[in-house]
Amino acid sequence: MRYVFGNWKMNGTLAFAEEYVNKLLGEVRPASVQVALFPPFTALSSFQYLVKDSFLKFGAQNMYYEDSGAFTGEVSPVMLKEIGVDYVLIGHSERRHIFLENDEMLMKKVEAAHRHDIPVVFCVGETLEERRTGATKDVLKRQLILVQDILSTGDIVAYEPVWAIGTGVTPTMDEIRESISWVKELLKADLPVLYGGSVNKGNAVDISEVSGVDGVLVGGASLKVEEFAIIIKAFDQNI
Repeated sequence: MRYVFGNWKMNGTLAFAEEYVNKLLGEVRPASVQVALFPPFTALSSFQYLVKDSFLKFGAQNMYYEDSGAFTGEVSPVMLKEIGVDYVLIGHSERRHIFLENDEMLMKKVEAAHRHDIPVVFCVGETLEERRTGATKDVLKRQLILVQDILSTGDIVAYEPVWAIGTGVTPTMDEIRESISWVKELLKADLPVLYGGSVNKGNAVDISEVSGVDGVLVGGASLKVEEFAIIIKAFDQNI
């Protein structure tokens, strides 16, 4: 099984989601690729109906680690479980660097998701400065060390070099292979590892052919249904 996941970030209205899902379901019928979309919270509850009885899965972009309480603006795993999400993203670089979520908080989020049987897509990745100074392996080890004992079957790890997210710049295929190989070496469970960072229709085939890459976490390109369909087909054809 390979995976093509689309993270919409803070984009897409409910009307956009409805039109998008209907069009995507008409564009592709993947035989060996699990496809999931991560819409904003305002569209999330509707996804349980939009993707019903289809190949599409859906997940949340974030959640808090408490089940309830005085946490204005947050969403709990209980709420996500109620609407039937298939996954929750935890540790995306934008959560780490913009919202300053640290490794300890992210571990609590993983534990909370597991308490409610929600599979996790756990994101890791280095900055450009860390890459330039040769610290990539150390950074990935630090990000995974607290969760490597609790990530388990059903969870997925996404390697996303921060410097490649939304920049149009991608690592070389050798750099992707080396980093994903290191992530797999660090993990104690045999989990799928995805690549994320400026994935698009132009590089999807090359990335799909990299040894060890089990799929992709797509950002901006996942908002364009025709382009996302091309990426799905690239992974469906390169098993």
